[in-house]
Amino acid sequence: MNPLKLAGTAALAIALAAIASSRAIAAEARPWLCRDKPVFSSDRGMSYQVSAKSGERWRIYFMEFTPYAAHDGFEIVNESAIPGTGHLNSGRYYAVAMYRKGDRWICPGYAHDDSERAARGDTKVCFGSSGPPCRVDLNVTPDAQLPKGAGSH
Repeated sequence: MNPLKLAGTAALAIALAAIASSRAIAAEARPWLCRDKPVFSSDRGMSYQVSAKSGERWRIYFMEFTPYAAHDGFEIVNESAIPGTGHLNSGRYYAVAMYRKGDRWICPGYAHDDSERAARGDTKVCFGSSGPPCRVDLNVTPDAQLPKGAGSH
């Protein structure tokens, strides 16, 4: 094969790979870059329920801050489609709901903690694409605490 033709074919393959790679990166959600990251914590495990009120495609990301994590110190420890339910271990979490617009994941323009911080530590957060009204509602409830003296011995 002609060396110039081979070099041209290789250059074309590299260019196509770069374009495909940039599209993949553009489509990757990066919740650690979002400004508003509501935080909640519990010394017990927690159950969450998340629901959406619009036709937009949303996902929710739960992150923990670790100074040495790759993404500006945030490590994604759980992610879920919306609507959805799930469980988180005890700890401190940052939550971000992102929505899809074209081939990009967009940070919410609005994140508000609606919690009245009930005695049992419930957390209620709403997310909106650009402000109220809420498009996504996140409810987090700590697991029931065992009565004193209960548990395995």
